[in-house]
Amino acid sequence: MILFAAAAMFASAAVAQNEQMYIFRNDKQFNYFDLKDIVDITYNGGTAGFTQLGVKTSDASTSVSLSSVDSCVIRSVVIPDIHVHLTDYPDLKDLMKDSQHGKSFVYAATLRMDGNGQYDDLPEQTVEFRGRGNSTWNFAKTPYRFKMAKKTSVCGMAKAKTFALIANYIDPSLMRNAVALWTARQLGLPYTNHSVPVNVYLNGYYKGAYMMTEKIGVGGGSVDIDENTGMLFELDSNYDEDFKFTYRFANNISKKLPVMVKDPDLTEVKPDAAERTAYFMLWQSDFSEMADAVVNPGSKKISDYIDLNDAARFVLVNSLACNRELQHPKSLYIHKEGLGSEYLYHFGPVWDFDWAFGYNGTYTIQSHTNVLFESDGDYSGMSFMKSLVSNAEFREVYKEVWNEFYAEIYPRLLEYMASYAYMIEPTGKRDGLLWPDAYAASYAVAPSAYDRVAKVSELTDWVKKRVEWCNTHSNWGLY
Repeated sequence: MILFAAAAMFASAAVAQNEQMYIFRNDKQFNYFDLKDIVDITYNGGTAGFTQLGVKTSDASTSVSLSSVDSCVIRSVVIPDIHVHLTDYPDLKDLMKDSQHGKSFVYAATLRMDGNGQYDDLPEQTVEFRGRGNSTWNFAKTPYRFKMAKKTSVCGMAKAKTFALIANYIDPSLMRNAVALWTARQLGLPYTNHSVPVNVYLNGYYKGAYMMTEKIGVGGGSVDIDENTGMLFELDSNYDEDFKFTYRFANNISKKLPVMVKDPDLTEVKPDAAERTAYFMLWQSDFSEMADAVVNPGSKKISDYIDLNDAARFVLVNSLACNRELQHPKSLYIHKEGLGSEYLYHFGPVWDFDWAFGYNGTYTIQSHTNVLFESDGDYSGMSFMKSLVSNAEFREVYKEVWNEFYAEIYPRLLEYMASYAYMIEPTGKRDGLLWPDAYAASYAVAPSAYDRVAKVSELTDWVKKRVEWCNTHSNWGLY
């Protein structure tokens, strides 16, 4: 009946711009057609009745067994399409990943984006195209980054030159990062990234469903502070930036907190080497003074060093997702507008929720009752963050932020998740066909996004249980 209704709708109504017909199936296949290209829809069979659905376009004919069809849906396309062509490597199906072509290898390329009526198109232009990520760079579904010649607003985001394309390879819901970023924005955490689902094509090959977002750094598109006076630190055990140091815990000198300058580029801010070294040492001392107040507060008030409202909102988003990678630490960003006591350290932006929301590297989802920071771990990130969240000043602020989230934001979060899931369902099916269940690495599985309805239901159920458990836990699930 649904199929007949779809055919009747197609036959009797004018075709709207950017509408497609989707055939959802129960045999691990998926069909989609631009309505403007459909010439005819037919039903065929024998004396027992119709058995086949036929769709004829200007280019080809497709026949689908009716027994394999779950539903037939006609709706507008709402996901932008990004088309990238590598100038010097037009035949590649993906970026090279050998010793000469790492994630930082820059490819000359052209890029255009079809906004599909939801966003302004990006006209074809020359860009620098490359890989990105840490462990994710080595996954089969490659994360990307592109840099344009001039700052441009893309999909309503602030003007910037560089944007990231997140692969979400180990996330079959394709929503974990989007859910966390939406929550952070609703909480008002400054400089939170946006999440725009897109389809990516490389040299004409479909690469799957991606999330386009800002590149984290100091600048108008991300952390909007003065690069000549401010600093964005990244606490990450990869410890792979040019300017870095380790903060040593006074009560346990074997622990080293890895601190790196994410942005700005100090060679540009301080071209003179001696001046640059002195400037970097001042920031190292400034950061260490803040960390001392957190780890060994004594008579020091952490509110004299840290914006506790931002810290509470940052921690809440990570606790909602149970993002325990902060314990290592990984992708933990902290920024400050200038040196000295007149400025406070601000936690954020939040980042990287692939390994969260119960994901633990297997097909089995972890319990929603895991605390964010363990009591017996020996990771430096855990020691630093647990000292922060157990501080009485922090707890007082966190309680207020949690109550606001639970009463006002949480109900809207569930609505957002449902609408986002509906929006990306067709592109999730396509992604799932391209990327079936696999091992992303020896330590991490990559479940297919094909069965997204089940995966989104699993994620939603986990979030509901997580929120209710945190709401009744004596420490809000933090430790």
